[in-house]
Amino acid sequence: MSNYYLYAMKYVLLIILLVCSISKAQIDSLDQNEFKDPVHLREVPRHNFIIDLGVTQPYGDFKDVSRSGLNLGAEYAYYFNNKIGLGVNLRHQYNEFGYLDFRNDGITAVTDNSYTNTSLAVGPAFSYTKNRFQLDVFAKAGVAFLNNPENNISQTGIGNSMPFTSDNENSSTSSLYIEGGLRFNYYFRRSVQVFFSPQFNTTLGDPLSYSYREENATTVIQPTINKEINISNLLFNVGVKIAIGKEYSNGEKRIDD
Repeated sequence: MSNYYLYAMKYVLLIILLVCSISKAQIDSLDQNEFKDPVHLREVPRHNFIIDLGVTQPYGDFKDVSRSGLNLGAEYAYYFNNKIGLGVNLRHQYNEFGYLDFRNDGITAVTDNSYTNTSLAVGPAFSYTKNRFQLDVFAKAGVAFLNNPENNISQTGIGNSMPFTSDNENSSTSSLYIEGGLRFNYYFRRSVQVFFSPQFNTTLGDPLSYSYREENATTVIQPTINKEINISNLLFNVGVKIAIGKEYSNGEKRIDD
C-alpha cells in the first residue's frame, strides 16, 4: 500500500511540474507578444525617407539684405539603433532681396532678385522614443551652392545715388555649410510620422559680398563700404518621415496585419 502511495505521489508531482512548465512558457510567450508594445512604439525604422518644407527667416547680418522665403528638403536617414542615426540631406531655399527699409517709389528704384541656396549635407541624429512620440536632434555639415544675383538700389535727387549694390566679383558661388535642429515626430500611421522641425543653417567663410553707403540727408556722397557676410537662416518646417521597408533598428520586422 505504501509503495502504491509513493508511486501515486511521484506521478502527481510529475504532472504538477509539467503543468507549471507549460504555464511559464505560455506566460513568457504572452510577455513577448501580446503584452509587449508594437515594435514601431519601441524602436526606430532602420531606413527612412524624410521630406519637409516651410518658412526661411534670415538671421544675423543676412537679415540686413534679405527678407523671408521658403525652403524644401529631402533626406535619407539610417538608424544604427533606436538612439543613433545618420542622415544625408538635400535642401533648396531662397530669400527675397530687401536692404533695410528701401522700397520702390518715385525717386528710388529697388531690384527684387532673390538669393538662392542649394545644400548637400551629412551628419548624425540622436533620437528618443516614447510611445507614439519621437524626438530627433540632428547636426550636419556639407557644401552649399549659392546664387547671389545682381541687386542694387538707385536714387535720383539729393543724397546717395547708389545706397546699395551687389559685389558679385567678390562673392562666392559655393561655400562650406552647417545645419542643425530638432524634429518633433508623431506616429500618424505605423510607417508614417508627421513632424514640426525648427532648424538653423549657415554658410561659412562669408561668401556674400556687397557695397553700401551710409544714409545721409545732405548733398555729400558718403564713401562706399564693402561688407562680406554669411548666409544664415532660421527654418520653421513641417514634414513627413516615412519608413522604407519593415525592418526596425533592433532587427525586428513590423507586422501590418
